[in-house]
Amino acid sequence: MISNVLFHHYRDLTFPKEAIGLEWNGNDTKYFCTPVGAEIIGWIGVDGIHFCFISSISSDMVFSVNPMPCGKHYVEPIASNFQDFLSLVLFCRSASPLEQISRISREEFSELLKSDEGNSNLEQEVALNILYTEFGIEAQSNAYQYVKNLQAKFDYSIIPFSEEYYEIIGIER
Repeated sequence: MISNVLFHHYRDLTFPKEAIGLEWNGNDTKYFCTPVGAEIIGWIGVDGIHFCFISSISSDMVFSVNPMPCGKHYVEPIASNFQDFLSLVLFCRSASPLEQISRISREEFSELLKSDEGNSNLEQEVALNILYTEFGIEAQSNAYQYVKNLQAKFDYSIIPFSEEYYEIIGIER
């Protein structure tokens, strides 16, 4: 279990987390591609996409998991720590765009954020306001480059997958 104080404070707060793509219902359902030992942070709410910590890699780093990736990897690093992750969510107004950065261009990312601007609702505003006021977190304005830099430096071979993962994708360990 992760001992990240900020994360546990966040988890204990009651607010519409699903409005920012971090749905949590207490269910730790894992997919074949969820890394071994992962602690799930939240769910986008579609296609099984979720965010997690992987304690064997780092007690702070946040990863996205996509059971149907459009890119090379089922698991991608998204933030160096949970505070940075929340600042990225604040900038994007949802966790969903963050998961897509690995496979889209900066221009596509900008368009994605613009297209989401008109979809704001009261629950989302409440959730974002809580992140800002409760944690004093500022939006990370260079979200795209932050995630791309993190992913470029990351050694994907250290992600601990189950035997089921290797069987399903058809590669040997």
